[in-house]
Amino acid sequence: MESPFSKPSTIVFYLEPILNTYYKSYQHIITVNTIPTGPLSDLVATMSAPKLSPFQQFGVFSSPTSVPGNCVNVLLRYPKNSSNAKPSLKDVDSFMTAEDIPSVFSYLQANGYTIETGLTKLMQKSGIGFGGVSDSRLSGKRRMICMATFQG
Repeated sequence: MESPFSKPSTIVFYLEPILNTYYKSYQHIITVNTIPTGPLSDLVATMSAPKLSPFQQFGVFSSPTSVPGNCVNVLLRYPKNSSNAKPSLKDVDSFMTAEDIPSVFSYLQANGYTIETGLTKLMQKSGIGFGGVSDSRLSGKRRMICMATFQG
């Protein structure tokens, strides 16, 4: 039997630090909890992200249903089918960052997504969905930007 929670319809957007091993520095990029439905799916790719520290390890309660701990769903600047959209740490311009948040909101609104402001505020206020360090991923402390649903 498949869990009714296995295919989330709400997309959670995070600002998340990753270690860019190519440039040997940290980079904050926009990630999502799942590959979304609708046109945004063409702008999301799963990529392997290195540990931020050699001391990090998976927790004993890591979820087997989540994206593997060293993988993140990243929001790309260009569609996956374009030549400059392959998620690579060498090409830092392929990832959306904090400076792109207004553009992401505009894109969501123009393409049939609803930004769930009430739910986002509730999750942030309660501390439930704000982010933090996760047992199931090694990318570090992430901060929730917003939640959205596809209305298409």
